Amino acid sequence: MAQTRWLRATLSGAVLLAAVGLAWGAPVVLTVVPEAQVHGPHITLGEVAEVQGEPADTVARLRQVVLGQAPPAGVVRQLSRSSIVTSLRHGGFAVRELELKGATRVRVTRAAQRLDPRQMEPAVRQALSERLPQTAARTMIRDIRGLHTVFVAQGPVRYEVTVPGQRAVLGPASFALTISVADRVVKRLHGLASIAIVQEVVSLTRPVAQDEVITADAVTLTEVEVTQPLRQVVTQLEEVIGKRARRALAGHTPLSPRDVVTAPVVQKGDVVNIVLESPLIKVTTVGEALEAGQPGETIRVKNTASNREVRAQVIDKHTVRIQL
Repeated sequence: MAQTRWLRATLSGAVLLAAVGLAWGAPVVLTVVPEAQVHGPHITLGEVAEVQGEPADTVARLRQVVLGQAPPAGVVRQLSRSSIVTSLRHGGFAVRELELKGATRVRVTRAAQRLDPRQMEPAVRQALSERLPQTAARTMIRDIRGLHTVFVAQGPVRYEVTVPGQRAVLGPASFALTISVADRVVKRLHGLASIAIVQEVVSLTRPVAQDEVITADAVTLTEVEVTQPLRQVVTQLEEVIGKRARRALAGHTPLSPRDVVTAPVVQKGDVVNIVLESPLIKVTTVGEALEAGQPGETIRVKNTASNREVRAQVIDKHTVRIQL
């Protein structure tokens, strides 16, 4: 009888072991890959390892085990096999019933898109252009700084540029660039741009000596880029032709109104007519200019007949007048 009971127990155990074997089959095999790219905010086991075995529902649950946060776009995270084992234990899986093989460490990156400064610049230029004051001069936006390559998650990208103040002005202009992916702000960049205008000014084509009369061949109109309004520059050729240089001037430089003075019509040593005039009489004699002068200025002249020095007002290049 006892022998019969032992035989029955042995057969029941064999049937149970066979049933367990049929239920679990071979161990579930996890093959860790050396490199993986994830798309969501978390790293799952199915993204860093091949999961094979039975039963299917256990394999499916293993693939969804979260191993940690995904690295930011453009950043690499190293994940060790031991950390994977720890995550499995925390998930309630019996690690001894799993077979782990493959890489001992996996290099994890996040699916990302690269944004270069050349992709961002058009939005910055457009925003600054809309804030520039209206002017007849040609405006240029130069030297955009502060933009650099960034890696962001995949999805539709939108740029939003803000410029402090009511209007952008000449010179350095600050801006902020907000980058959104799928309507979620992912990056903010701050930078500076240089705003200049192209202005036409009068420049010298050659050096001019002090007191030299500026002729038409000595000047030309040239375009210059400026980042500040030019208040003390000559913009019309007629403003300087025929005038004399107040000081020695270098060639190929813009002219300022302070660089020139009206050329005198009477030069020192010129022979002039001295007119002595009153309401009743008018007497004319010959004299010599002792100073240069412009119309309206009073200069010293010498009466050649009497050899006396008098002061007279310049009328034109041939005439000075003494008022009585």
